[in-house]
Amino acid sequence: MSGFYASLPNFDRHLNPSAFSIQIGDWPWYFLRCEQVFVFMKDSTHLITKLRNRLLSKTALLQIGDTQITMKHLQNLVDNPELSRLDHGMTQNDLNPSDRQNFRSCLRITSSDVLNLLASENNADGTYMYLKLIKLITTSYIEKTTSIEARMF
Repeated sequence: MSGFYASLPNFDRHLNPSAFSIQIGDWPWYFLRCEQVFVFMKDSTHLITKLRNRLLSKTALLQIGDTQITMKHLQNLVDNPELSRLDHGMTQNDLNPSDRQNFRSCLRITSSDVLNLLASENNADGTYMYLKLIKLITTSYIEKTTSIEARMF
C-alpha cells in the first residue's frame, strides 16, 4: 500500500482523491510518495520499551560523545539511602530487564522526579539526555493531552 516494495499495475491507491500531499524535499534516504492515503508508523509503545531495554542491557555500551549512558545512574538513585521511593518513584523491578515489555517501568524511569534528580547528579548528563528523549517520545506519541503544537515541537 505504501509503494515501498512494489506497486500494482492496475491499482494506483495513492491517486485517490482523499490522498494528502506532502513535500519531503531532497531526501534520498527517506521513502515517501508525495501523495499518500495514509502513513505507516511504528508502534510507539514498542519503541519506548525497546529504548528502555537498550539502557538496561548488560552488553550494550551507550554514550553520547564522551558521556556514558548507563543504568548505574538509576541504580544509584534507588540505592541512595537519602532518597526514598517518594522522591523518585522507582522500584528495583523497574531496573530489571527480564520484563522486556514493562511500559509502566518506562514511565517511572522517565518521570520528572527522576529527570530532576539526574540533572543534579554529576556525570549523569548522558543518561539524563537519553531518558529525556524517551520522555519526549512518550509525550509526542502516547499522551492524549499533548497539543498538536507540542507534538510537533
